[in-house]
Amino acid sequence: MDKLAKSAVILAVDTAVKKDDATHFERAYYLCRGEDLGHQGNGTLRKVCPATLFSEENQKLLSGAEKVLVVVYPTRTYSEGIGGNLLSELSPEDRSFIRAVRSRFQEAVCCKVSLHETAFFDGLKDYFLNDHEKKQYQKEKHAKAEAHDKPPKKKGGLVEFDLDFFRNIKAIFKSCMTKPNQQDFRYLYYKTFGLNLVVRLGFMITSVQKGELPMVRAVLSTSWYQLQDAVFTVFGQTYMKFLGKMTGLLRVYKAYFGDLFFVYFQLCGFEFLNRLVLGPLGENPLVYTWSGIGLIFLNIMQGMLSGGPLIPAINQMRKVGAISHNTMMHLYQLSSLTMQFGLFASFGYQRFYTILTTSVLVLAWGSYAVFTTFFRDPEFVRLSDKAALARLDSLAARCF
Repeated sequence: MDKLAKSAVILAVDTAVKKDDATHFERAYYLCRGEDLGHQGNGTLRKVCPATLFSEENQKLLSGAEKVLVVVYPTRTYSEGIGGNLLSELSPEDRSFIRAVRSRFQEAVCCKVSLHETAFFDGLKDYFLNDHEKKQYQKEKHAKAEAHDKPPKKKGGLVEFDLDFFRNIKAIFKSCMTKPNQQDFRYLYYKTFGLNLVVRLGFMITSVQKGELPMVRAVLSTSWYQLQDAVFTVFGQTYMKFLGKMTGLLRVYKAYFGDLFFVYFQLCGFEFLNRLVLGPLGENPLVYTWSGIGLIFLNIMQGMLSGGPLIPAINQMRKVGAISHNTMMHLYQLSSLTMQFGLFASFGYQRFYTILTTSVLVLAWGSYAVFTTFFRDPEFVRLSDKAALARLDSLAARCF
């Protein structure tokens, strides 16, 4: 407690915001002196953000302390991992804020408050919106306590395939379901029935004029492409959140490729149907021959190796707090434009397809490597002093 009293303490907690007659939650940060933990009033407690954190007054408080302690409480503003957990250990904003703190104070101590050790949420009013959320919170808290009592599971072997993802596939998908918003419908108008439709019609008309594609197949294939595009555009947020949670499905050594694995077989299935409707065009053999199926597998693998990391890279950019949620949604939609590259392969332009996929290779893999290598979480310590934790809980409750 003596060391804590001489520290500058930054708390990361959720705050409730009323918007459109509904309650939303945002991440907020509060700075104070450690000695204020024992006060009933707010003392030097003040709300800060990356823009105001190093103001003259705050800089004086931070520099005058023996240590800077960043205490992070569980959050409901961000969800990751298997299932539909209500609370997560960290939010992207936490990671971004911690980087800002450690840019000035490299020795800053970062502490995650474990869900099963804190009583903070038990005394909050209006944090859990209904009885279902309260029960879910108690379930998660109990699960965290059980996991803490058990020794950590060692990851054995070079490759691990986690079948729990398929057992919980319904719960995972349900937890990812989002309501389409105005942004989604704008992309439906401008992208799906605008740019993408023009590109597809260009391929269709060219093939029909060459006599390679019957008109009936052209209409059917265009309709099929548009239907896929419309569904994945309107429900893009649900799909991308789902992919983000599928990452842990497959582990190769220390890297996780579950989302790439899932997308590969999904794309192979859809491309098989696409080519089945189109028939053989250009350099493409019949889809139901071994050579035709092999070409689909090869093209999808080539596209995945070049542009596959785009979505995981965007997810990683969001996870580390490099971009906002709104920016992530825009990047999801824009990245889907690379799917148009597959039209060159579907219509038999194999060489041009190779050029396009190779050109995106550096961008996709470079982005993925940067945000997984240079934006790693700092080492977190565990707060073992129960008296100090109780005082932090009291202070965090005043922030909420």
